[in-house]
Amino acid sequence: MIAHYRLRAGLDDAAEKLGSGSGKFTVAFIGGSVTEGAGASHADRTSYRALTERYLMRRYTDVAFTFVNAAIGGTDSVYGAYRFREHVLKQGPVDLLLVEFAVNDAGDRTASLRAMEGIVRQAKRSNPRIAICFLYSPNTAGLRLFQEKGKVQPAIEHHEEVAAYYGLPSVSIARSIYEGITAGELKWEDFSGDEVHPNDAGFGLYAGFVEAFLQETLGHRTVGGFDSVEAAVLPPPLDPSCYEAAKLLAPGSAERAPGWRHERPWIFEQICYWKLPDEALIGDAAGASFRLNFSGSAVGFVVLAGMDLGDVEYAIDGSPYERMPLFDARCTQFYRPKTVLLAEDLMPGRHAVDIRIAADTPEFSTGRCVRMLYFMVNA
Repeated sequence: MIAHYRLRAGLDDAAEKLGSGSGKFTVAFIGGSVTEGAGASHADRTSYRALTERYLMRRYTDVAFTFVNAAIGGTDSVYGAYRFREHVLKQGPVDLLLVEFAVNDAGDRTASLRAMEGIVRQAKRSNPRIAICFLYSPNTAGLRLFQEKGKVQPAIEHHEEVAAYYGLPSVSIARSIYEGITAGELKWEDFSGDEVHPNDAGFGLYAGFVEAFLQETLGHRTVGGFDSVEAAVLPPPLDPSCYEAAKLLAPGSAERAPGWRHERPWIFEQICYWKLPDEALIGDAAGASFRLNFSGSAVGFVVLAGMDLGDVEYAIDGSPYERMPLFDARCTQFYRPKTVLLAEDLMPGRHAVDIRIAADTPEFSTGRCVRMLYFMVNA
């Protein structure tokens, strides 16, 4: 099978630093469950991420590598942009960033552009010489689309808009897999036990495509690529409302009212497949409200969704309350954090959002408990 990738400006700065044969080098991976290693027999040994780490350490034996795993299963690029500062940049300077969200992004062009561009611009602001590559994973829905219309899933096209604008390379594992299956060289069940996640054989295949790309782009400077000095200067954003200033706020940032409690330290005793924070703002009484004062153009929150989740109502800057349903079909199955954007494209500046627990219990929910894990603000 052909390894499909676009070199564009390549990874010239990373290649130069690695080629010096000494010093420290940090690689960060951010993405969803595929990057996390779901489906692998051992996520830190047989996932594509782990195999890519081993390849780099074998190739550059004199380099002291640090690897940052910022993958969280079930999350999209929007949450990736909002948590990028906390989960990646706070870990220290990054030399190479690999971004994988093409499966979890639902096809909303605006959301993907704002998020992926936000990640790029945050990364470039932190280190103008950072090397960035987008990775595109396959799923069965994308396979069906490719076989019917010859197209990859829309999220890949949206991510490619950002990659092309910033001269970033990308590796389309998805196209390689779709073409291989269509040509009869491979069967989906050979490398995956569900609709998304590879098994060990699949992760080996994915890592092979990434390695083929790295073998070429780290071996020499890209012919015809952007000058690294030019690449260090950020152009105007594609979308002025991109999540370049996205960040998470701790749940204690809210002005609490009766009916809410700020638990810190907070320990959640049920099984959840995310690593949860050690604090939460929790309410379970109908009408219990709080206010969050913030500065920015967008606001939302991360809530722990589950069997007893309630819905909320919110009002921004004194406007009438609107209902925001939180409980969904997946809540009956397991606990998971869920991201919710309440408003975007607000006028820059100071704002206030009031949030209260809706009076009626959602159908099929066992309660109306709302556990706020973070607030999301694009300042």
